[in-house]
Amino acid sequence: MSGLFSQQLVYTILLTAGGIFIYLSFIGGFSSYQGQLNKDIKDFGGMMNSFREKDVSAVSELLSLDLSPGQLTGEEAMLKFYSTLAFPLQGVCRVLKRIGGFWLNYQKAGFNIQVDGDKFICMDRISLEPSSCIIYSFGVNHDWTFEDHMDHMGCSIYAYDHTIDAPAVRGKNIQFFKLGLGTQENMNTLDNIIQDNGHSGATIEYLKVDIEGHELGPGGLQHWLTTGALKQVNQLAIELHLPTLEGENYLPLLQILQDLYKLNFRVISHEVNMVMGPGRDSLYNFVEVVFMKDNMWA
Repeated sequence: MSGLFSQQLVYTILLTAGGIFIYLSFIGGFSSYQGQLNKDIKDFGGMMNSFREKDVSAVSELLSLDLSPGQLTGEEAMLKFYSTLAFPLQGVCRVLKRIGGFWLNYQKAGFNIQVDGDKFICMDRISLEPSSCIIYSFGVNHDWTFEDHMDHMGCSIYAYDHTIDAPAVRGKNIQFFKLGLGTQENMNTLDNIIQDNGHSGATIEYLKVDIEGHELGPGGLQHWLTTGALKQVNQLAIELHLPTLEGENYLPLLQILQDLYKLNFRVISHEVNMVMGPGRDSLYNFVEVVFMKDNMWA
């Protein structure tokens, strides 16, 4: 009996010692991991600060630009507009993702072979609170790749297009409305739509707009600014259709760009439409741009 007891005692001591060893190893490993994580966060914060320091001059230059009559020619305004969009700021968004789109071959119709319909979106805030993510999408045109992905991530999507038919409900959190964005027939303005949805006090994380030029007409960008509808929007992803704009027409566009910056929006993504290609003036007149409020890392 004493021998058996001694063996059991030895086994107990060994098991206890082994457990203590495993526990201490885990604690040590976790502490090491936590320390490395804290270091990585600190290093990344330093990198973001470095980017933000470089962004300051570009932001200040646009905000201080004198756009009163006679200060800029139409060509100067056009070049300033295009060049500002072409250099997205790097200190506003940490995680920028490209989502959705199709590989299109419209070569027989005179277009280029390329991806179309993809959208860039900053995931910084969405990754923290996906359940509170509200997305408005105007101009679906049967391409649900972006909306379906964001639905899978837990966002609530309100999709609009007066030119197509689709079920009123799609996926888990997508609602479709056969309604356009603007002031013409079968359309409504952004501020009215937000109010009708009961979102007057809510934050709209992502406003996706591809409405074939209506963004520059009545009920478009200028109206969104004037009515204050953009004050509750964090990201504005918009395809600009600019083929008919020349010379003096870029002065009001540059003013809109400056007004967006005054609302704390910043360009975080710029992508030319490769399917359409450049226009006769050698500029890419169809441009996908994402603006984001600079309130995450400031």
